[in-house]
Amino acid sequence: MMHSSHLFTRYKATGAFVLHLLVWGILLGFPFLFSPTETPRNATYMRSVMPLLFSVFIFYVNYFLLANRFLFKSQTLSFLLFNLALVVLCVWGQHLLHEWLWAPQRRSPRYEYYKNMALIRHAFSFALTAAVAVAVRIMQRWQQSEATRKMQETEQLKSTLSHLQYQIQPHFFFNSLNNIYALVDISPEKAKNAIHRLGKLMRYLLHDTNAEQVALSNEITFLKNYVDLMRLRLTDNVQVQYDFPEDTRQIQIAPLLFIPLVENSFKHGVSAKQSSFITIKMQTLDNQIVLEVNNTNFPKNEQDQGGSGIGIDNLKKRLELLYPDQYSLRQETQGDTFSSVLTIHLASIGKPTSIV
Repeated sequence: MMHSSHLFTRYKATGAFVLHLLVWGILLGFPFLFSPTETPRNATYMRSVMPLLFSVFIFYVNYFLLANRFLFKSQTLSFLLFNLALVVLCVWGQHLLHEWLWAPQRRSPRYEYYKNMALIRHAFSFALTAAVAVAVRIMQRWQQSEATRKMQETEQLKSTLSHLQYQIQPHFFFNSLNNIYALVDISPEKAKNAIHRLGKLMRYLLHDTNAEQVALSNEITFLKNYVDLMRLRLTDNVQVQYDFPEDTRQIQIAPLLFIPLVENSFKHGVSAKQSSFITIKMQTLDNQIVLEVNNTNFPKNEQDQGGSGIGIDNLKKRLELLYPDQYSLRQETQGDTFSSVLTIHLASIGKPTSIV
């Protein structure tokens, strides 16, 4: 990554150098190409090109030195005084060249008038050249600032997403251990089976979810394993059903977006004494992934603050960062049923989205 960044910077610098060379080459070539054929070309070229060479000098003194040394350090007065000195120096040099190149025309009565008008024109041209050099430098500085800002925003976004994702793992692990702990005394054999399944889940969490995108099929396998793990501690009073699409090999999605909703249904939709149900259904429609989770609604006791909504809050933050304006999350209670519907709009099924 660092190597490619240096390579890009090198190509960019080379491109800027070639562009400068091309522009000045064209400007220096114009007087020679379009000078009248009946006049000596060398004299005409010299008369036209010398002011341009002074402009080149003023441009790069501002471009490489004065803008950085004074203007960008808020020393505006010093910047203006140095440029005034530069313009006066170049106008004086142009005056001396004018006296030398136009020596035969000195006897003309309008010589002084034309000379002064030419010098005034050159002074304005030199000042404009300095302004253009500063404008180019400011534009480059702005572009560099924007590139740095975007890079910092991207790094901050990645850091925030990593932090939110890592919060999921201990939260998930804590809840799963609570479920296994409840099995130890009731059914040691089921507890051993649960630990084995939890190992598979943790392996996926630790090794396969570090990427920005994972295959939806892997997420579905993870959800199925989690549901099977939760079933080990459930009684016959709880009916659990899930329905996932079969062929999802081409779909990529950010990892661990669905587990908070499924986990939430097992935390709040199961009762040891009353009949209850959990239904999980996922569909891929056009460029959408829709997960609908329904469960019996058993409101939490006010004194029960375990797992106080961190999973759902975390999910909302990640969705806002990963899929801004591309998702909807609806949660509502109808009678004794609590429903969660998460819809994620992908740019194109089969093409992963990215935070960069």
